[in-house]
Amino acid sequence: MDGRELSLLIDQRWTLLKQLLQMSERQIDAIQGSRMTELMGILSEKQIPLNQLSELASRLRPATKNDPKTRVWETTEQRDRCREQQEECESMHLELLAIEAQCETSLVQGRDQLQQELQRVDNARQAVSGYGSEHLNLNTGGQLDLSSDG
Repeated sequence: MDGRELSLLIDQRWTLLKQLLQMSERQIDAIQGSRMTELMGILSEKQIPLNQLSELASRLRPATKNDPKTRVWETTEQRDRCREQQEECESMHLELLAIEAQCETSLVQGRDQLQQELQRVDNARQAVSGYGSEHLNLNTGGQLDLSSDG
């Protein structure tokens, strides 16, 4: 793979990663705002660039097998720009992984909080239900034999 083709692929990778970072920021915002419908839409929307990124990785794979010293570049600037973009891509990729981990943690915490809240509501319902039954028994007077045998 020559330098021109590699530069084009790295540029496409950079663009996709930048797009995914922007979507991930919206994802964080949706999670923090408990907007699950919006979150599902964002995750669905992210699938397209993720698939494109995967396909691009397959196209880049042959370049990893080539000796970089034998790669032909049109200019030194092109090579330097490609190297800089590749470094930025690696940085963005790590940032995306960190954001995904943060999102997962936030979702798990939200789920746990919701579970605790539901448990409190259920406990309160059981307490009220039990109190209501006990209250009814107290008002009936229990079993009192009022017959007179004389």
